[in-house]
Amino acid sequence: MASNRRLSPECTAHLEKALAETDPAEKDFHVRQVLQARGVDQLPDDLETE
Repeated sequence: MASNRRLSPECTAHLEKALAETDPAEKDFHVRQVLQARGVDQLPDDLETE
């Protein structure tokens, strides 16, 4: 599913840091931050919370 939305500046910064990192754990951290942020952006509006 393609999206026309652009990444936020924070997500872009995390991806740039991931590309620059040599430590795999730090690289993973930055990629996970983007995935989590984008996942929250994709939540349906009618999501039920308890």
